[in-house]
Amino acid sequence: MDRYLTYDEFKDLGGRLTELDFNRSEIAARSMIDVMTFNRLQGENPMREKVKYLMLELIVRKYVGNLDGIDIASHSTGRTSVSYNNSKGRAENLIRTYLQNERSLNGTPLLYAGNL
Repeated sequence: MDRYLTYDEFKDLGGRLTELDFNRSEIAARSMIDVMTFNRLQGENPMREKVKYLMLELIVRKYVGNLDGIDIASHSTGRTSVSYNNSKGRAENLIRTYLQNERSLNGTPLLYAGNL
């Protein structure tokens, strides 16, 4: 399966992970995009710039813990109250922001979830 962003492109866009960490995060980021686009980007070559920048954001945010793991939204001390951010929802919002007006090569909106 073709990558949406190569390690060299990641570095050129300012990414600063080891290649091993990039490889692990790239698979997860690509999978998130594939789920929301119903695999409509697979096989696209060359990959559009918006997708490359989206991949950069998803990889960097996932790696530093903003999309994965424990993310505390608020904390109180009297009678202890902790609430957490929904990291999956933030990733989905990021994908929607980048791809909301994009169409597949056959003209279908990338995020379209209905029947054609």
